[in-house]
Amino acid sequence: MKGFENFWDLAAMGFGMIGALLKGIKKRFNWGSIILSMLVAGILTYSVTGILAFFYSDVDPKIIVLISFIVGWVANELTEVMDEIVGDVYEIFINWLKRKYNGGK
Repeated sequence: MKGFENFWDLAAMGFGMIGALLKGIKKRFNWGSIILSMLVAGILTYSVTGILAFFYSDVDPKIIVLISFIVGWVANELTEVMDEIVGDVYEIFINWLKRKYNGGK
């Protein structure tokens, strides 16, 4: 039943996004970060469920939901770390540009 498999893929994405939403609310992130982490969680959850379906054809939907929620929860952490890395790289780049155009000072 291909339609039923698609339903569980979308449901898994939803549960992953809910996991990211709850983690973002718990950590009191701003809404931009929460939305971004939810999008990342949806993509990662869809990928993980695809890998599960590839290797294990008879996975119980309850296990998929549990794994999806965990992936969403972890995706929020991943988004937070990437946000910090991008912020640090931005600061380093701006300082490098300032030194270059201020004569090395």
